Amino acid sequence: MSVLALAASLLACTVTAQPALADGRDPAVVVPISGTSPLPAGCGLPAGDGYVANPNTEVQPMVARDPNRPWHLVAMYHQDRWNRYGSDGAVAAVSDDYGATWHRSASQPAFSRCNGGTDANGGNYDVTTDHWVTVTPSGTAVAASFSLSRTGEVTAILVSRSGDGGEHWDAPTTLAKDVDPEFFNDRPAITADPYHPGVVYAVWDRVDTQADGDWVQPVYMAKSTDDGRTWSTKKVYDFPTNSGAIGTVLEPLSDGTLLIGMHQETNDGAATQVIRSTDGGATWSAPTLDVAAPFTVGVKIPDPDNSGDPVRNATLPLLASKPNSKVVNAVWQSQAADGTFHVSYARSADGGNTWSTPIRVDRTPTGSAAVPAIAVSPGGTVAITYYDFRNNTSAATLPTDFWAVTCTTDCTKSAASWREQHIEGSFDARTLPLTSAGRMIGDYTGLVSTGSGFTAVYGATTGNTANPVDIHSATFYN
Repeated sequence: MSVLALAASLLACTVTAQPALADGRDPAVVVPISGTSPLPAGCGLPAGDGYVANPNTEVQPMVARDPNRPWHLVAMYHQDRWNRYGSDGAVAAVSDDYGATWHRSASQPAFSRCNGGTDANGGNYDVTTDHWVTVTPSGTAVAASFSLSRTGEVTAILVSRSGDGGEHWDAPTTLAKDVDPEFFNDRPAITADPYHPGVVYAVWDRVDTQADGDWVQPVYMAKSTDDGRTWSTKKVYDFPTNSGAIGTVLEPLSDGTLLIGMHQETNDGAATQVIRSTDGGATWSAPTLDVAAPFTVGVKIPDPDNSGDPVRNATLPLLASKPNSKVVNAVWQSQAADGTFHVSYARSADGGNTWSTPIRVDRTPTGSAAVPAIAVSPGGTVAITYYDFRNNTSAATLPTDFWAVTCTTDCTKSAASWREQHIEGSFDARTLPLTSAGRMIGDYTGLVSTGSGFTAVYGATTGNTANPVDIHSATFYN
């Protein structure tokens, strides 16, 4: 067993040690990050009018690693999820031992009133959702939020900066805000450029639903050159009427190339796409990866029991590049002819100019694999995590497991190149928060390389009705 795994296993009261792997690899070591809600009692809006609270639920985490201190991790997640439009608050947590232990940050970014948001500090919003976090080369953590009114008529993209690596957070900066319900800002992602200290990018989409029923959903980008203190914002990629992007994520490469991955939709179809810029985001190419998707966001993941209680599906493409190279890896959720969902993967060896033929990499024998995340080690090992329902046996519950696959060579040839290991489960997905789009397992999870291993941050149900869903961290190896 590795030194890290041994140290983590000593936390016997909180650690779940998995059985040894048959091939001799160290098993995953799972630790909890969250517990019951730290938000002030009664801080959120009252339930009613179709709005249902899910107290003590934590879902949809993201995690970032300090590029110069790989043991230092910052995670952020939803706290107390509603059935519609987000959660009462966001919670940040920090690890200084590669994810073996975690503690909540001393203060939280003021992304909502439950987080301490006010008119004065710029965080006076009913709910917050879609949190993302990054760490710059200076060790500064920067987090993003989609904050909004309960009804979604007011939408804003906020960022908050932590100069001490995630412990204390400054008042948020507003990158975009609309109070006209014709416009709807959505799902930011934030990325520090590891090759240009001080440079940070945020990207999101903005729906424009016009009076005649037409719509368009362009991509916006904000850029900071001073470690997240100040920002400039502009629209960077437009679409024809009745089409647009959702789920944008930006990946900077060592030669200055910027890539944006996204799920593009029209009235008639959808696609997974990647666009690229070689001039700092001033102009962008046509899609270099363009894979038709038979489903649009919101199509639910089929329930293996046909119970009418499906899993929410809003998973969107993610990118991860090998450090100091032109090698870029893309992962997204695809749908098979039988209606089940799976994990698709493609690689570019030339900075996103061209891509390998996509392949399915999950090892799920039956049913769907959902919510893939991706990370790449400095040596080029690729790791992908996902949930699946292969152990489902009963209509009363929905046994769900969390898995990882890793690959070092021949990754684009077939799923046989990828080694799978079990991370955690089974747990019952039917105790996840219920949303209008199904049970919310999360639209994404967090995954980073910590050098010799990988740390995943994800949600799992507990079986405890007083604390139904927690965020867990798992360290695993190739």
